[in-house]
Amino acid sequence: MAASTANSSAGSARPLKLAEVERIEILGSESIVCGFHLVDYIWTDIFTSLSPASTYVLITDTNLAKLYLEKYQEAFQVAWAHSRPGKPAPRLLVHVLPPGETSKSRATKSAIEDWMLAEKCTRDTMVLALGGGVIGDLVGYVAATFMRGVPFIQIPTSLLAMVDSSIGGKTAVDTPAGKNLIGAFWQPKRIFMDMSVLSTLPPREFSNGMAEVVKTAAIWTPEEFDILEASADEVRAAVLEGQKTDDTSDAGLTLASRSPAQKMLLRVIAASARVKAYV
Repeated sequence: MAASTANSSAGSARPLKLAEVERIEILGSESIVCGFHLVDYIWTDIFTSLSPASTYVLITDTNLAKLYLEKYQEAFQVAWAHSRPGKPAPRLLVHVLPPGETSKSRATKSAIEDWMLAEKCTRDTMVLALGGGVIGDLVGYVAATFMRGVPFIQIPTSLLAMVDSSIGGKTAVDTPAGKNLIGAFWQPKRIFMDMSVLSTLPPREFSNGMAEVVKTAAIWTPEEFDILEASADEVRAAVLEGQKTDDTSDAGLTLASRSPAQKMLLRVIAASARVKAYV
């Protein structure tokens, strides 16, 4: 478990890399955002489109922190410098948890809340969940109850979380009596689905997510099921392409730079998310 603070100055910030995105409506707002390499876009959208916060709390796990935390901290500074030049930056607090289902507990929730109170977080705090279903469920429940509810952002990093658990405001923790027995419905202000992170998923986790995509298509949209059946190799190719590119690659950031496989991956995930948003 760790905490840190990132501050920004409006000096010579690098140019922003803003992705071209697809937005999906849920509950009257286009709050589901799909694309590739969204980190700059996420902070820019938060700073320019949502109510301002004095403190942003980013919660993730140790596995994901190694891969993405530095990027999110750096992009926070850059996006603020571009969005509010010359203005003092809000705080960015980071809390890192052990990975796995054991973190999704009442004890972990209480520890996060005690840490936020010790950090003097108030009602104008925004909480961001960077992770799979465990992080999203847990952090969403923290946001639902802290100060009687604070704004919440979902950044799902697993395919299953993108097409299922991050949509609909479902939040909960586990208990000895069973999973997800204590929780609340708390709608996130945004759900950012960054397809580029799927390249780091273990094959089993990707397959679990694809099973949900296929199930949804089979039940709701037969034409999408037919496309999935014919394009399974392309969807897998899009993930493998991400594994072959280096850390600085922006492939897929814009429509023009998107490969046919990436377009197919985005299409099938967005279609599944659209169904879940409808129901």
